[in-house]
Amino acid sequence: MWTRQEHNYPEQLVMKINTLVLTVFTAYKVDHLINETGINK
Repeated sequence: MWTRQEHNYPEQLVMKINTLVLTVFTAYKVDHLINETGINK
């Protein structure tokens, strides 16, 4: 039981970090796109 929980915890952590990085990266790209179109206009 304990080994299974310890094995699952890092996987959940990695999934959370991946989701966070993806969210930040997407927000950054969208923000960058908005800034570029704003400058072009």
